[in-house]
Amino acid sequence: MTISKVLGFKRTLVRKMDIYESGVNPSGSATRQYDVKYYLTAILFLLFDVDLVFLLPWALGYQNAQDQTFMIYGFLFFMAILLVGYIFVINSNSLKWEE
Repeated sequence: MTISKVLGFKRTLVRKMDIYESGVNPSGSATRQYDVKYYLTAILFLLFDVDLVFLLPWALGYQNAQDQTFMIYGFLFFMAILLVGYIFVINSNSLKWEE
């Protein structure tokens, strides 16, 4: 790599240094700021959507479980944790777009 850097071809063209964005000329500023509400909504969506990843194996394993009461208590505990998180989100006014 060092030999290539020292002996290599060193021609810089304006066309080579131009910004390329899928063949479309860029317009506007690249430092556009987004409101925090968008990020907060995305994080809340991920937080409450990931529960399906945990509930699907539970639902599939529920029929084959030996102790179904333990499975039900586990489900209720998990839902209680989600309910506490949902109540916290509602009380913190995170979903209000007007403010």
